[in-house]
Formats: sequence, structure tokens, C-alpha cells
Amino acid sequence: MGKIAFEKFESSFTILNPFNDFAPELHTVEVRKDPLTGDTSVYNPYLRDKAKAFFGQNDEELLRKLVEESAGSCIFCGENAHQKTARYPDSLLPGGRMEQGEAVLFANLFSLAPHHPVIVLSKAHFLRPSQFSPPLLADGFQAARIFLNDIYQQDVTLAFATVNCNYLLPAGASLVHPHMQMLVTPVPYSYHARLLNGSTEYLLQRGTYYFADFLEEEMRANERYIVKHGAWHWLTAFSPLGSNEIMAIHEEEGDLGKITVRDLRELSEGISRVLGLIEGLGHLSFNFSLYSARGGETIGFRCLFKIVTRQNFCANYRNDDYFLQKMLQSELIFTLPEDLAIDARKAFA
Repeated sequence: MGKIAFEKFESSFTILNPFNDFAPELHTVEVRKDPLTGDTSVYNPYLRDKAKAFFGQNDEELLRKLVEESAGSCIFCGENAHQKTARYPDSLLPGGRMEQGEAVLFANLFSLAPHHPVIVLSKAHFLRPSQFSPPLLADGFQAARIFLNDIYQQDVTLAFATVNCNYLLPAGASLVHPHMQMLVTPVPYSYHARLLNGSTEYLLQRGTYYFADFLEEEMRANERYIVKHGAWHWLTAFSPLGSNEIMAIHEEEGDLGKITVRDLRELSEGISRVLGLIEGLGHLSFNFSLYSARGGETIGFRCLFKIVTRQNFCANYRNDDYFLQKMLQSELIFTLPEDLAIDARKAFA
């Protein structure tokens, strides 16, 4: 047995299918456990055909209409990104905004963290996934890295950072224009915390680093391992967070602040290739997150990138979450539980 346990459990059962004259039909459900966090995912091969109905097909005419109608009022287009977006105080970020190539970083009007900048990626209002070029992505990540290191110097309590993307409305985006969002916090959000806690537990129990052992096992098995590109190892997830999950793990660093410009270029080249693959599979909408921890190398944590596809863009797509819920597994509160309790008491009165 290897160093990492890739656990999966199968259950079989029979149903009488009404669409086949109630003939007996044997089904098998497979439950997989993530080897680090214990999170589970479920697979039933009979759902492969249903996935087309589940996710729908992209409605290109509806998409064209959305892009055209939203372009006229987009606050990220043209000079609007410099004139109609929030700025940081000069004491935090001189000039209030940051530019890196086509990327523009500025303050979020509706922050979910002490520091929650938005990073507009391109001058183009809409890009198909295959059009997210490596330079566009690299400039966005470079702006995030520069901002993170500036913030590090101002507040030693800020240790946890993620760089996230919701692309198109089915992924939870409120704007069409390609952009990312960065969270820098003193407390890791749920999924990020489980990654870090799992890494710490593994080190204490085994005396070795989880991600090093994990990559060794995945490369040996060569079932999900894709390629090593620069300092990044690319592979598919054993127990995915979402549909079509692909991830990248940095070979050495756990802190985005220490990642080199070359590392970011190579990560961006990999993401660009994955986005081309996603579009080739018939998807336009996606979420991704890059997870980072200040001092993460002490527990063997490594910078981790994950991307998943979301519902396709059609008239009646389903969605009630975005990167916060999907990739960080933290819920957004719109109504305080204490306020909801007041209304609930009235309902029971």
C-alpha cells in the first residue's frame, strides 16, 4: 500500500426501469473520499447521459445578446475601470489602483474580507475560455502577488490568500467582463482551512509532507497525473470539488507572495490550456481558485490551483453560488441569523 490512501466504496442495487418495460437494471454507486480532507464525491455511470440534460447546452444567441446589452453599462470597460471603480486609500495602495499590463486591480465595493480587490483581466468585455491568453492571466496574477506582498508588510496577521474567478453568470458572476477576485484574510475560509489542517495533521502523524507524498503517489500510479509544466504539477482530482476538476500543485512554495514571475507565467500557460480544453468539451462557465498560506511551507502546504466547470449558459440555468461557496465552501450571509430568528418567532407566535 502507498503512502496516500485513495479510498472508494461501491454499492450495488437493482431497480425496475419504467422506460424499459420495468426490466431489472443493476446500478452501482461509487463514493470517493478526498485523501487529505475526507470530503466525498459520488459517481453513478448512469448519470453520464443525464449530464447533458443536467447542464444544458450553451445558447449562443442568448449569450450574444447578453454580451451586447451588458457592454454599454459595464464599469470594467475602457476608462470606466479607472473612473467608475472604487479606489484604495493612498496609504494602502498609492494611486488607489494598480495596473499590470491589461490588468487593473482596485477595491471591491462589496468586500468579503479585510482585503478583497477586484482584478480586471482584459480590455475585451467578453472572452471565450480559449481566448484567456497566458499573458492576460499572468498579468492578473502578478498584480495579485504584488498587492499581497504590500499588504504583508502592513499587517502581520494577514496569512491566508486566495485568487478566485467566477466566469459568466452560471458561475455566479454578476458582470460578464473577465475579472478575478482576491481575498486576503487573518482567518482561512472553510475549504482552505481544511486543506491546511489536513496538511498539519498529516505531518504530525506521518512526519512527512502530504503534498510531496501525494504527488509521488499520483506520478507513480499515472492514472490522474497529466504533466509537469515548470514548477507546477497538473492532474485531475480523485474526489472532485465540482465538474471536470483539474488542479495544479506548486513543487515547492505554499505562499503566493514567494511565487516567481516565471512561476506565474507557467501557471498561466497551464490555465490557458485547460480553458481551451474546457471550451472544447462544450463549456463556457467556470470557477477557479488559487490557495496560498503565509508560512505554509512549514507544514508542507503548497500553492494549489483548482478549476471546475459550471452550468452552461442557457435560458433556465441553475445557480445559487459562486467561488465563495463552490471553491472555499463558505456561505454568504444576506440576513443575519439573529434577525431571521426575530421573524421566525413571529411565524411561530
